[in-house]
Amino acid sequence: MKLYRISPSDYIDDLTGTGAKLYGGRWNFKGTPLLYCSENISLAILEILVHFDGLTVPQNLELMELEINSSLIQTFPISKFNKIRKLKDAEYQFKEASNKWINGCRSLALKVPSIITTTEFNILINPKHHKFNLLKKKKKSKLELDERLFKSNSDS
Repeated sequence: MKLYRISPSDYIDDLTGTGAKLYGGRWNFKGTPLLYCSENISLAILEILVHFDGLTVPQNLELMELEINSSLIQTFPISKFNKIRKLKDAEYQFKEASNKWINGCRSLALKVPSIITTTEFNILINPKHHKFNLLKKKKKSKLELDERLFKSNSDS
C-alpha cells in the first residue's frame, strides 16, 4: 500500500516521529513519537494546510511516497471514531486510544479516519514498532502548492 507524507525538506527523511513527539498531535501525546501519513496525496495536502494561517504560501515542502504491506495495518473502527469525536474531551480520547494501540504493539500502522473528511484515511506509523524496518521509502519530490489556496476572497 502506498502512503504519503508531507514535510519541510529539512525533515522529509526523518521518519522517527520526532516532530509529533516534540509537539504532540491529534493522535499522540507530547513525548510519544508517531509518524503521520495519508492514503492520498490530496488528503496529505489538506492535512498540512490546516496548520497554516492561509496567508503564507509554505516554502520548501516535499512529498514522500512510502510503501507498507497492508497486513501491517490495523483499522480504527469508524463507530468508535464517531463516538469519540462527539465527546467534550475528544482530543484527549483520540490520544488515549492511540496510546493503547502503541503500547499494545500489535501492528506497525493504524488506519484512522481524517477529521477533515471522514471518508478518507490517515495512516499512523509507530516508529518504535519492531517491524518498522518494513516501512519502505519509495520516492520524494518537491511539493509546490497553487497560490490560490492561500488567497482570500478579497484578493480576487
